[in-house]
Amino acid sequence: MDCSQRGISKLPTSLEFGHPISVINFQSNRIKALEMSTFARVDNIEELDLSANQITQIQNFTFAPFHSLALLRLSHNYLTEVAPGLLDGMRNLRVLEIGHNVIQRLNNTAFRATPNLQELRMQYNPIFELPEQLFKFLPKLERLDLQDTGLVRLPSELFSPTPHLHWLSLSSNAFENVPEEALSKAPMLENLDLSGNDFTSLDRGNFRRLSKVSLLYLNNLSRLRRIEKDALAGLTALKSFSCSYNPNLIYVDEEAFGSANSTISKERTMPHEQLFLRQNALRTLKSPLKMESWSSLSFVDLADNPWKCDCNLRWMRQLKMETQMNIVCDSPANLRGRPLSTVSASELKCESTWALTTFVLSVSTLVVFALVVLTSSAIVCSRTRVGLYVRAKKQFSYAKVKPKLETVDLDWDPSADF
Repeated sequence: MDCSQRGISKLPTSLEFGHPISVINFQSNRIKALEMSTFARVDNIEELDLSANQITQIQNFTFAPFHSLALLRLSHNYLTEVAPGLLDGMRNLRVLEIGHNVIQRLNNTAFRATPNLQELRMQYNPIFELPEQLFKFLPKLERLDLQDTGLVRLPSELFSPTPHLHWLSLSSNAFENVPEEALSKAPMLENLDLSGNDFTSLDRGNFRRLSKVSLLYLNNLSRLRRIEKDALAGLTALKSFSCSYNPNLIYVDEEAFGSANSTISKERTMPHEQLFLRQNALRTLKSPLKMESWSSLSFVDLADNPWKCDCNLRWMRQLKMETQMNIVCDSPANLRGRPLSTVSASELKCESTWALTTFVLSVSTLVVFALVVLTSSAIVCSRTRVGLYVRAKKQFSYAKVKPKLETVDLDWDPSADF
C-alpha cells in the first residue's frame, strides 16, 4: 500500500491492514508523532516505511503489533533518541534504518527487543559516543552504518557481541587513529570504510588483526600525509584497496603492504584485484607491489597525481598501457602534461647528485670557516677593555655582595625638625 507524498500530517488510530498487503509506505509526508494506539492488526506486514517525515516522538510499544515486520524505515525524521521500549514486539526485525535524525542518546538496552536484527543504519546522527554494551542484544548483526556520527573513539569491546559483523562504515567521523583495538573484535569483517577521518598517517600494524577484510576504503582523508612501512600488513584477504582524493598524501612506503622481515605477516598482503591511488599529492612512488602482482590486478588507478617523471618512475613503464596513459607528468617542465605512455625510458632521468653534493660541501666549509672566525674574534674581543667590561658586567651579581654592618649613635635635635 503506497501512501507516500500524500500530505498526511496525522495517522488515525487503530489502523488495520490485512492480507495480501505486506508493504506499507508512508514516506515523504508531514507526520509528526506516532501514538501507541496508531496500529492495531498488522500481522502480515513485513515492511513499514515512515522515512522523510517530521516525526519527533514515537510512543513506546507503537510497533508492538508488527510481529512479522522485517524492515522498518525511520530515517530523515527528527528523532532525538531510541527509547528502550521503542522497538518492543519486533523480534523478527531484520533491518532498521534510523539515519538522518538528531539522535544524541543511545542506551545499552535500546536494541534489546530486536535480537534478530542483521542490518542497522544510524548514519548522520550527532551521537558522538557509543556505550560499550550497545550491541549486546544483537548477536546476528551483519551490517552497521555509523557514517558521520561525530565519533572520535570506539569502546574496545563494542563489537565483541557481534561475531558476524562483516560490513562496517565509520566514514566521515573524527578518528585521529585507526580504532584497531575495537576493530580486532570483529573477526569476520570484510568491508571497512574509514574515509573522511582525521588520520595524519597510517602506521605499522594498524590493520594487523583484520585478516578477513577484502575491501578497504581510505578516501577523502584531508589530513593524511604518509602511509608507513607495514601499515597495511596483515590484510591477507585484501581484494580492493581504495586510497584516493587525499590532497596531502605525499608518501606511500614501498613496504606499506608488508616487509620481508615483518613480524605482523609472513607474506606481503597486497590487493588481489584493484588498487586506487587517484588524485593524491604523490610526486613519486617506489613500487609497493611485486611486478607480477601489478599485472594480475584487474584495475589500477594512479591518475591525477603531480607525478615527477624521473628515473624513480621507470618501473611504471611495466604497467598496463591503459594505466600508463592516465599517469600524466607534472614535472620536469619538458615533460609536463605528457602521459607516461608517451615518455621513453631514456627520458626518465634523475638529475646528477654531484652538483648538489658539491654545493652542500661548499656551504658546510663556509659555515665552519665562519664559526672559526667568529670564535677567534670573540676571544680577541674579550681581551679588549670593552670586552673585559662586558664580561665583568655579565659575571657581576648583587647577591654576592655582603653588606658591612656597624652601629652608629645619633643625637636628635628637635629644633632641627621643620
